[in-house]
Amino acid sequence: MRLTRLVIISLVVVLVAGCIGQQEVKVSEVKSEMKYAKLFSIKKRDGYIIIKDSKGRKIVLWKDKKPEIEADLFVKIPVKRVVVFSPTYVAYLKAINCTSSIVGVVSVKKWYFDEIKRGIESGKIAEIGKARNPDYEKILALNPDVVFVNAKFAGEDVVKKLEALKIPYVACDAWLEENPLGRLEWVKFFAAFFDKLDDAKNYFNSVEKQILEVQKIVEGERKVNVVYALVLKGRVFVPGGNNYHAKLIEMAGGNYVFKDLNTTGYVEINEEELINRTANADVYIAIYMGTPIKSKENLIREVPGLAKTKPFKQDRVYAMQPWIWQHIDRMDEIIEDLAAILHPGKFPRHKLTMFKKL
Repeated sequence: MRLTRLVIISLVVVLVAGCIGQQEVKVSEVKSEMKYAKLFSIKKRDGYIIIKDSKGRKIVLWKDKKPEIEADLFVKIPVKRVVVFSPTYVAYLKAINCTSSIVGVVSVKKWYFDEIKRGIESGKIAEIGKARNPDYEKILALNPDVVFVNAKFAGEDVVKKLEALKIPYVACDAWLEENPLGRLEWVKFFAAFFDKLDDAKNYFNSVEKQILEVQKIVEGERKVNVVYALVLKGRVFVPGGNNYHAKLIEMAGGNYVFKDLNTTGYVEINEEELINRTANADVYIAIYMGTPIKSKENLIREVPGLAKTKPFKQDRVYAMQPWIWQHIDRMDEIIEDLAAILHPGKFPRHKLTMFKKL
């Protein structure tokens, strides 16, 4: 197989913004008491909470009395004014009914949250530019209690500038969690800032339960061979075998055909390799990248050889819906959609919401 280079793509922000990074990002694991998440931790103390964010910084959340301990940042909770550097963060806040605290958001192509759209239109919510090039003056003017930043994607220059301006920020690189339930578990991280940890735990447990029930349904079924691919302007990218997508497919009862690529990032391959791997796969799933994929013909125009592959001949070609990355809180719906795509006989009444058939 001829691999050209490793390419990391932020599977939350990048798929919305249409940007591709140039090298694989690694994050040191934070010692965590979480069930699945590896990149943050929460420890409750008498009268305050200690959080480690995805940069390993010590954040102290306090309510009544600021503790006399060392920390990288102190935040009085519950916070009332927050700025978010990713539309995914809105999904987490929506899950715990805290979107009314949002005063600033990054600029995206389209919002699928009505409350955010209304807030921007009314002027209640400000757009602060792109994650990698934010408007710092706007952020300062908003006077946020905390700014939630996808630090590894935004970049060290952005983080250093926030620090220099003494803007309180926390690193929230949930998109680097390899386990889908680890990503979902970040709802607890955000909830801590609103003093809603119990609400977040209840939400997480209910969604986890739904996912485990789906996994039981497909347990013992034949593993369906799946291709996940992004075709963009004549170039082909596929998730590595340690990527979030590979785990999603496994949880839904599938076998990811590129699982031998030992990376959490994306790998750029040539068209020939995509056609060869797709030839005998059962299902092809197109990754959304800013422009909705309307039909199989869109994909065939990009890579003509796909027309002769098994999924295209047997009409088992699907695509992500453009709103999927703004609904990461509905991980149960994402996995149930995938399970229904791979094992339709097990979910005869299921209607797709996060994916669509092409």
